[in-house]
Amino acid sequence: MIFSLSLKKEVIKQIACFLLALISVFTVHGQKAITLQEHVNPTLSLSVSELPDRILFQDMRTKAIVNELLVPGRGVGGLLTFSPDGQFLVASGNDGQTTIYALSRDTIRQLARLPFKTKLAAFSPVKKECVFVHSVKTFNARMTKYDTNTWKAIATRNIASDINAVDISYDGKLIGFTNNRLIQLLDYESLTKVNVNWEKEKQRLLIFHPNKQEIASVTAENNIQIRDFQDTLIREIKTGSSKITWLGYDRVGENIVSVDVDGRLSIWNPVQKNKEQELSNIFTPPGFTKDNNILIKKEQGWTTVPIDIEASQEIHDRLSSSKNHEGKRLKFLPQPIIGFKREAGFIVGAGATMIWYPKTGHASRFSQPTIFAPIVTYGFNGKQLAVGAYMEAYYKEKWYFTNNFLFTNNAKNYFFGIGRESNDRHKTAYVSDNFVLEGSVSRILSDQFFVGINYKLRKDNELDFEEKPTSNFHGGQGGWLFGIGPTLRMDKRNDVLFPTKGSRLEINYYWFNQEIISDYQYQELKFDYRKFIPVDWLVQGDVLAFQGMFNATWGGEAPFYQLPYITADRAFRGVWRNLYIAEQVFSVQAEYRSYFSSADRRFGYAIFAGLGDGAKNFFKDYKASIKAFYGVGFRQQLIPRYRLYTRVDFGLTSKGDFGAFAGTGVAF
Repeated sequence: MIFSLSLKKEVIKQIACFLLALISVFTVHGQKAITLQEHVNPTLSLSVSELPDRILFQDMRTKAIVNELLVPGRGVGGLLTFSPDGQFLVASGNDGQTTIYALSRDTIRQLARLPFKTKLAAFSPVKKECVFVHSVKTFNARMTKYDTNTWKAIATRNIASDINAVDISYDGKLIGFTNNRLIQLLDYESLTKVNVNWEKEKQRLLIFHPNKQEIASVTAENNIQIRDFQDTLIREIKTGSSKITWLGYDRVGENIVSVDVDGRLSIWNPVQKNKEQELSNIFTPPGFTKDNNILIKKEQGWTTVPIDIEASQEIHDRLSSSKNHEGKRLKFLPQPIIGFKREAGFIVGAGATMIWYPKTGHASRFSQPTIFAPIVTYGFNGKQLAVGAYMEAYYKEKWYFTNNFLFTNNAKNYFFGIGRESNDRHKTAYVSDNFVLEGSVSRILSDQFFVGINYKLRKDNELDFEEKPTSNFHGGQGGWLFGIGPTLRMDKRNDVLFPTKGSRLEINYYWFNQEIISDYQYQELKFDYRKFIPVDWLVQGDVLAFQGMFNATWGGEAPFYQLPYITADRAFRGVWRNLYIAEQVFSVQAEYRSYFSSADRRFGYAIFAGLGDGAKNFFKDYKASIKAFYGVGFRQQLIPRYRLYTRVDFGLTSKGDFGAFAGTGVAF
């Protein structure tokens, strides 16, 4: 029998349709996996799918093939994406080209062919433009905007080669994309960086909310995170899913829909952070009808499914014990320690910062986190081993606790003299073992006012000097120290880790008495005031910080290693710890904190300067010998959302003393 040409063509179409249905989904070790793409166009009731050498268009309802386009060399797994209005299809594959098709129910015609392979594409919701990520190489790719009337390039820029998602904000002002650990936002018009949102978790599948300034993305743990454009994490949904392969908002932004590799389609309520509905055996990205129903691909074809709100409570009850409650409150930040301290020499070690954020509704207005930071370090100059931990905790809006413990074996330091007798030419090394435990317990009278008791306990072995010091001193025998007294604190800072405005005042008094543990008897007062002013001079987020410090002892004689000082971790940062010690000291300093780029706040710098002096008694026979200190520092954020910095500072005094200091957190 001789078939007519039209009959042959119809038979070929039916065979192709059968093969497509047969090989679109296959099973490996019992798990279904997507092998060929298929996407739905609800506007035109079409679906598009791929074979190695052609693209097939089917009627969404009848499954009939309405058109096929031969694309030799295209292969499978390339790009197929519709424009939101359904008027265009962008296709790209192994042939190294990108083809744009104009679509209608009756005709499909080629509009343009661009000479590059496209990895990702996104259409502007407010302009007749499309953004392509294309020409991916080892280290970079290109991002280019095209006019969809002429399909001519408008603007282009280099971009990271490992980009894995791109989208455009609902108002058309921002382009967002993810690559590796970064979420980056670009200005749509200029394609320049607006912000870099850096997260510890690897981010992917970025999508913008259809009518809010919010972004949703997926972490490596398959949790859905929602943040605003300033990188504030608004909420996190613990999905408990297998690897999520597709993510999208519904048309009005009330729900987020995800599809995972096991074929589970989940509908999430982002406000309640719970699952409202779940469908199984869905391996193809869904679509949404004009009335916001979901279009899903089942074996029998594309089906419309309404979002069933009534099912949400049942699913919520079933998942209530499986992480679908409040997002992770504990952040654990391990960090190696490599540094240099003049007394200890080259230092290596390990530390960690653990941050507990208060539960929603259980925090004071400034929502201070609880911080615990253990460290272990080894200094090669003198074989100095140090083990310690710092804790700062808030309890039920009523109590504030601080504790700092440090044990040091072979603690090497230097004695230079006291007050006016201090001179680096008199430097004499000494070694001792010691431990320090100090802290406070305060009652929180308001969000800003704390009153309580502070204490200090210290034990030093007898100091072993390399040679006898040329200056007189008190305390060479070491011994016990125990002091206790009242503390007052007023805290108006907007953030405990990186304050940008507000102020902080802390006044501590200690009474050391030989009748209570201590081998020394004296009194000590510490006054510390800090002020933070947002200035936005060079980039948005600049801060000008001020500190005034006064530390005095009287009513006895303190061991020289516990006399007030202005060096080391204080205003003259990084200078010898005991170079400028005296019975009473004061210092004032200012620091300008900024970023190299307002778009990428992972890296910053500081410029600082200060004044200080010491005396036996500032209020009796004081002769000024004020010294100045100035320098620069560099900052890198460990986790910018938490604004926790590592820093390195370099400075010089007016007397020629050089200082270098490295640490975590702000200087003050």
